[in-house]
Formats: sequence, C-alpha cells, structure tokens
Amino acid sequence: MVRRYVSFTLGSGRYCVPVDEVLQILRHENVMEIPKAPPFVEGVINLRGDVVPVVNLRERLSVPRDAEAKKPRIVVTQVEGRMYGLAVDEVRDVVEIDDAAVHDDQASPFGVRSEFIRGIAKRGDSLYMVLDLPGIFRSGG
Repeated sequence: MVRRYVSFTLGSGRYCVPVDEVLQILRHENVMEIPKAPPFVEGVINLRGDVVPVVNLRERLSVPRDAEAKKPRIVVTQVEGRMYGLAVDEVRDVVEIDDAAVHDDQASPFGVRSEFIRGIAKRGDSLYMVLDLPGIFRSGG
C-alpha cells in the first residue's frame, strides 16, 4: 500500500511522518520555554487557544547540530488524541512511499533508538527515516 508522508530535514538527514497525523505547519516562533522540562521539550505554543508542547526533534533523536536551520518550522501533529509540535530544520514536501519500501530492520544496528523509528524508506535515490510519533512523544529520555 502506498502512503503519503510529510518530509523534512534535520541536518543532512531526511525524515518523514504520515500526512494523516499532521495538522499544520508553522513558522518556528513564539515558543515559550517551560522550566524543568526534559531537554528534548523546547516549550509550548498557543495554537488558537490550545497549548501545544513542542519537541526539539534534533535533541530527541540525538542529531548533531551541523549548521543553523534554513527555514525552521514546527510540524503540528495529532497523536492518540493529543496535539504536539515537532521542531524541524526545514519542511520539504509530501512524498508517497510504498509500505514495501520501508525496512524496519535497518535502523537498530546503527544505534538508532527503535522506539522512535518505524523504519528506513527508500524512494528513488533518497532515503527517509520514517518516524514513530507515539514513541517520540512518550515521556522519558
């Protein structure tokens, strides 16, 4: 089955999340810090009266900072009935990926935390890390 994903970058890596879990894409601004929050929680935003926590995806996935983000964005998602934001470097586009192209056995040998990654997808010459949003938004380190 072919599914649609919103793709974005963190450093030189390409990542994606299912389109049906994305509500909105915003400029990265007006994030209020929260004292004593875990290091991967950047803060919260006010989205039309809703308080939405924002996860710094670089911090959560331990992606090194190699340069400043070109067009930083917040990808607002809805997972298990709750809204969350993902702070990313740049939103790219919507891609279609066949389920057969997602390899769920490729991430763990390289130290990627499996609770954050559904698999690695190949589309043409490009590779994408397909994220598992419920795993990313679970509390803990």
